[in-house]
Amino acid sequence: MNINIIYIYPKIIEVNKEINLLRIIDKKIKETIVFYAIKKNSFYEIYIINTMLGNYINICNVSNEKELNSLISRFKGYEKEIKEINDLCIIEKYILNLIKK
Repeated sequence: MNINIIYIYPKIIEVNKEINLLRIIDKKIKETIVFYAIKKNSFYEIYIINTMLGNYINICNVSNEKELNSLISRFKGYEKEIKEINDLCIIEKYILNLIKK
């Protein structure tokens, strides 16, 4: 299996209004999908960056840390399915579909 998931949040706190949440790493091609949050006045904007493509997408907004924790728990619930996909672009599409649900 080439895909590894590293959960950074809540071990790392906010730095410059940004919080790294998790990384999905393809060990074979050494590329990553990075999830991070930007803290605004009363909510968090959640983004993903696909380092292979260089694009970033605002995937959703959450209003507090409880919702942020819920989002991370949701990803953990799909970890097995995500790891079984061996292509970061397909993983990105899969995650975008999960967020829409």
